Amino acid sequence: MIYKLFRFTHYYCKEIASENLERITMYSLKKMIRLKKLAGVFLFIFFCAFVAQAKYIQGFKHLINVNRAVQKKIVVQILDEYGSPTAARIRVSEQDSIYYTPVAHKVDLKLDEGGGDVILDYNRKFAYVDGGCEISLPPTDIRFEVIKGYAYHLFDSIIHISSGVDSIKIQLKKWFEFGAGEWYGGDCHVHFIDAVTALLEMKAEDLNVCNILTSDPTSDQDRFSGALDPVSDSVHLIYVNQEYREDRLGHLNLLNLKRLVTPVKTMREYQYPLNIKACDEVHEQGGHVSWAHFAAWPGLEGPLAVVLKKVDAVEMLSTIDPFCEPIFVSDVVPDLRMNTGLSLWYRLLNCGLKIPATAGTDKMTNMVTVGANRVYALVHGVFTYQSWIDALNTGRSFITNSPFLICRADNKMPGDEMNIGRKNSVKIVTEMWSQLPVDRLEIISNGKVIAEKIIEKGQHYAKLEIEYRPGKSVWIAARVHQYNQDDTRDGVSFTQRRDFGGGPTLLNKYYGTMRPETAFAHTNPIYITINKKPIRSKEDAAYFIKYLHNSISWLQRSGRFPSEQARQETVSAFKQGITEFMKLAK
Repeated sequence: MIYKLFRFTHYYCKEIASENLERITMYSLKKMIRLKKLAGVFLFIFFCAFVAQAKYIQGFKHLINVNRAVQKKIVVQILDEYGSPTAARIRVSEQDSIYYTPVAHKVDLKLDEGGGDVILDYNRKFAYVDGGCEISLPPTDIRFEVIKGYAYHLFDSIIHISSGVDSIKIQLKKWFEFGAGEWYGGDCHVHFIDAVTALLEMKAEDLNVCNILTSDPTSDQDRFSGALDPVSDSVHLIYVNQEYREDRLGHLNLLNLKRLVTPVKTMREYQYPLNIKACDEVHEQGGHVSWAHFAAWPGLEGPLAVVLKKVDAVEMLSTIDPFCEPIFVSDVVPDLRMNTGLSLWYRLLNCGLKIPATAGTDKMTNMVTVGANRVYALVHGVFTYQSWIDALNTGRSFITNSPFLICRADNKMPGDEMNIGRKNSVKIVTEMWSQLPVDRLEIISNGKVIAEKIIEKGQHYAKLEIEYRPGKSVWIAARVHQYNQDDTRDGVSFTQRRDFGGGPTLLNKYYGTMRPETAFAHTNPIYITINKKPIRSKEDAAYFIKYLHNSISWLQRSGRFPSEQARQETVSAFKQGITEFMKLAK
């Protein structure tokens, strides 16, 4: 009990100290006196905190002394690898808890704001700047952290601010380049942000495509134009699209739209019409449909939409670690504890359903950074929004929250198909690059790990190469990830949103995802057929037959419909899905 009280008081005072340290320049002397009264009331708490982590108390005293000194305005320039000004995300702090805000930026950030500066784990605030900023700093050692996406080195340096320092130049270094091909990263799922703000944040996060989704909880329907937003440039494409939602059936990301699908507001009252009707409307206008945050929210209808070939992709890296089981509408998921979101995708692929994975942040707050979950697509020819969508549709892509990952099978890339004889083998090569720690690089065949490589501490590059004779038709992919057991032991809940107390991870010190995540990347499959026989799995087809039966049971028991005819029409569609899975089970 004493230990728990000690830990609680240590954490409590640490948070209070950090918050007041960051806002000290806003406090008047009168408020400081009130703070001292508060300290008197919680004397025991402050005493324990002093013993546990004296640096916070010392930092508090130091800050008072520093703020008595004259601060000077410093011009900070951020340059790219060529020496040109570049947008980035910057954090300027002292003792890692005293945050100095750039001129014209907010000191206090509201968590429910979608765009603008961000706050990450451990109360770490970052400001988005375009080429640099001005900032008032005291004459002391100051820590500068600058982040620009995944391909640039994380800049982290202590710079002493002396009387002779008026400006600081920070040059970023690019540590990763795709060896061949034109890869472009995009976020398929962003909310509550305008195009101008998105452009700055995209440049700062080294992101090429941003899909801002209007939906029933947003108020930006008037920004939809059915085309690229005019602020887009040649390598930063912004498109206002739509998320189409019904909480039991599931949510859809509707991209490349020429017109919105009704209703936009408010959310549908009934489990009717089904999402597959909206899919048809989108495809009629040449659009793309991905099942939103599939790992967390497959919904009643997800497997139905896939087997009926109504969706083009499933958003696998979005809102939750894909190694977690679904947390929404999970009552219909058979054998839930043994079926993570990743497993559900693997089962669909095992049925012979060539459904690619995409990624998006579902950004709704300033605790999430645009592109923290992203999909890199290989574009052939000129980079346009349409060519990027085409690459998503064919699966020439990989999803990531920081590592880079490439996989080839006899020089075939993700999304490709190849046919070989039963006795033939293929050479599979996968390579990964990551600044943040990862533990395993793996090659997957029909959902099973067929080869793996342990990544040592401090290792930022790894290659895994095997000769593989499938023996039957299979899909092949690669994945790389960091284990999360240590975070779980430390109390991190990977199913709880970060703004609701999910807990801190190393990844989320630098990049903001909705729920806690560790480093992860996954390629889309390469499809290998033996003598042109399709990929099939009776077991996995039977699993989704059970899934859809569970969905029908819920709809008949608890579903809301405008009429009995609507109920029967909905149930009939699910029975059609069962029939399709039965065909795949043969």
